[in-house]
Amino acid sequence: MKDQFKNYLLSQRFTSGTINSYMSGLNHLSRDYGKNIFEISDAGMVGEIMKLYGIGGTKRSVGDYGNGGARNAIIQYHNFILEFGGEPPNAHEYDSIEEVESADSRFTYERDLHNTLKRQAMDLFPEYQVIGSEYIIGNARLDLLLGKDKQLLIVELKAGKANYAVCGQILMYIGLVKAKFPEHEVHGLIIASEIDEGLRAACTTTNLIKCKTYKMMLTLEDA
Repeated sequence: MKDQFKNYLLSQRFTSGTINSYMSGLNHLSRDYGKNIFEISDAGMVGEIMKLYGIGGTKRSVGDYGNGGARNAIIQYHNFILEFGGEPPNAHEYDSIEEVESADSRFTYERDLHNTLKRQAMDLFPEYQVIGSEYIIGNARLDLLLGKDKQLLIVELKAGKANYAVCGQILMYIGLVKAKFPEHEVHGLIIASEIDEGLRAACTTTNLIKCKTYKMMLTLEDA
């Protein structure tokens, strides 16, 4: 299951650094749990493990390993099991690790991109207020949560191409936020360097999610 999960992370366009962090995080949780989590394909059992190491779990401190990377790893593993039952899409759809590392050199790293989005949030979304960056709700972490009046906007940022699986991910986020703030209207926005046709098609089935692409540019300063 380990290789399948790594391929799933590649299909989500995670950087090689993030993938290595997630694999290390799940190995760390496996040692604490006393069983190899990569051998577990039951969604219910993985969900219980996710709660155990989640923000409100009894082993939250273990989930904090790697600046919370272990907790985020089990969330992604749970998404993987829910979507594919342990079997990701066709392998030819994935980028190789070398290709992902090439993307790193162009964009520096998803973390830097996220920090840029956070800094420019008020310029990019002038009608909204920032409620939280990397906002934790349940066992999920939202890249950005914005609000105005009785409306909430969840922003999900992908460093590379976003595929159809991101639609299910952000719908889950919408459900979590709606449960916490039932009086609010909740929408989602996916931002990526490229939106593939599968994701475009998935988003036509709902008016809750929109997609946008970003462009990077260089600025020069005196040394």
